[in-house]
Amino acid sequence: MDTEELRDYLAENSSVEDLFTSRCLQYLEEKNQNRPAAKRWPQEKIDRVSAKMYYSFLQNIHDKISNRKGLAKHDPSKWENFIKVHNIVDELEESVVDIEFE
Repeated sequence: MDTEELRDYLAENSSVEDLFTSRCLQYLEEKNQNRPAAKRWPQEKIDRVSAKMYYSFLQNIHDKISNRKGLAKHDPSKWENFIKVHNIVDELEESVVDIEFE
């Protein structure tokens, strides 16, 4: 499973993306309000940065899972089984709720 497939899997089976994006946008918008008016980012840039942050988050998750022994990188069914057996979705949702951006 590559990062794109992981993203699709999480989008279909969890609220991780929505939770992360909501928290991230809130952080970025608050940070943006603290900038001088002339240096504030347009909403499009905030959205792009948020999307990049989520993709980076996904890559990190993908890298951690792919380092597991016996987990074939190109076998989505093994990945899905691993994710289910180890309650990865629940853990991700809980961690995203508690995430702190800096």
